[in-house]
Amino acid sequence: MKNISLVVLALLPSLALAQTPASKITQVLVYPGGAKVERAAKVAAGARELKFTCLPARFDLDSLQVQADAGIVIGDISVQTLERVRAPECATSPLDTRIRELEDQKAAIAAEDAAQALVLGYLKNYGKDKPSSPIASTAEQLRRTGQDALQRQHQAQRRAEVIEKQLAPLVAERERLIAANPQVRTVQIRLAAQAEGELRLFYRLKQAGWTPVYRAYLDTNKSQLRLERHAQVAQTSGEDWTNVNLRLSTAQPNLANRINPPYPWTLDIRPPISANKYEMQLAAAPAPMAKMITVTGSRRSADDEEGAPNFDVSVFQGEFAAEFVVPGKVSLSSDGQRGGFALGNQTLEAHIKVHVQPQQEAQAYLLAELTRPAGSWPAGNLQLFRDGDFVGQSQLRMDSEERMELFFGRDEMVRVQTEPEQRDAANKGFIGSRAEQKIGHAYVLENLHKKAITLQVLESSPVARHEDIRVQTQFSPKPAQDTWHKQPGIIAWQLPLEPGKTVRLSADYVISYPKDAIVNGLR
Repeated sequence: MKNISLVVLALLPSLALAQTPASKITQVLVYPGGAKVERAAKVAAGARELKFTCLPARFDLDSLQVQADAGIVIGDISVQTLERVRAPECATSPLDTRIRELEDQKAAIAAEDAAQALVLGYLKNYGKDKPSSPIASTAEQLRRTGQDALQRQHQAQRRAEVIEKQLAPLVAERERLIAANPQVRTVQIRLAAQAEGELRLFYRLKQAGWTPVYRAYLDTNKSQLRLERHAQVAQTSGEDWTNVNLRLSTAQPNLANRINPPYPWTLDIRPPISANKYEMQLAAAPAPMAKMITVTGSRRSADDEEGAPNFDVSVFQGEFAAEFVVPGKVSLSSDGQRGGFALGNQTLEAHIKVHVQPQQEAQAYLLAELTRPAGSWPAGNLQLFRDGDFVGQSQLRMDSEERMELFFGRDEMVRVQTEPEQRDAANKGFIGSRAEQKIGHAYVLENLHKKAITLQVLESSPVARHEDIRVQTQFSPKPAQDTWHKQPGIIAWQLPLEPGKTVRLSADYVISYPKDAIVNGLR
């Protein structure tokens, strides 16, 4: 016995030299197109080697980084990729514990069912070798015993069906995870640990990301808009994220990090070509191909937290991107299911208008104009709510403009009438050398609300692109803008309209051009 103890004590220093401690994911930083994972493992004093085993084989090897506490010197790092079947220690799955629990329950139910079947078999054979008189005296007792056994057997079968319904999807998911990750990686690190500490492993992967989702709540009585940020996070990295610190960044490292240099602007005179050759070139020109747009769906899940939850999200606005720290510990499986997280909200003052474009549609729409909020706001799906009612969805895309506009559905309490278009054509000029067209548009708008509104009505007026085309315009009343949003020819009326009142807007155009000219865009 003393010799055995001495052998064990002699082996202890060598066991401390090489370690394969259980590592766990402690923190994940998710980008719109990838993630950076941080794993941590304890290092014992005197250790000379440490292994991170059963890592997914999908992370970028070039991104591998190692950090250690003071007193731990890091040496060379090697990575080995193995088939999962060659790594028995990696054959387990996070679902195994739950699957074993259900299998144990199923086995217990099967044992109970077999016991009841044994009782029923005994009752069926009871009295075959006995005279009939004892059977008659115990018939009622046999009936009660048999009935109780049959009921217990039926209840056991029902419980077995429930267990099987819970077990089947878990087994299928375990098989799917193993099939989707046939390979694993082992990271072996040589080190010199003078004291106990922690070693952290970092790597990036592309099988993860998050998508921003926004909700805009417009309060028409207070003229305020509450803009909520949400995030949908999903990952298929091959390893579950369990009780990790989750951070979300608006940075996009997968995008191009530089712009191509400009090309020289050269001018030259094209050599003349014959008419036949020109016609052949036109005939040979292929039709443009349609662009394909891929639209992805979204799914949402929720995570339960123990105790009183804290839902405050810390936001760090850097010089170039924003970063959100999700409170508490977060768990996200590697099955592609999306987890939803709230990232805070802002309340903005809104200038509410009734927007009308009568040339296109005799319908009014509610428009909220507001100052662009500060910070980084990646483009994402936007759900719209007007006074608590869902009115549709759109895309939130904040450009470089200081003001932004959001539409909140139709306003049925503003009646829009478009009068028939007035047209008059004539020839004018020296011996009728010019043609002239007179076009008149008129619209009548009525406010059916019980309060005053602000109207914004847009009209596309003709703009001459050639010196031989002349355009005269007359508007009543005078528009507030003649280049709405810096677009030539788009005029905008903006005026208040009291409840129950109507207003008539008119636009008259006189367009003249050479009689023999073909004018593009003339309606």
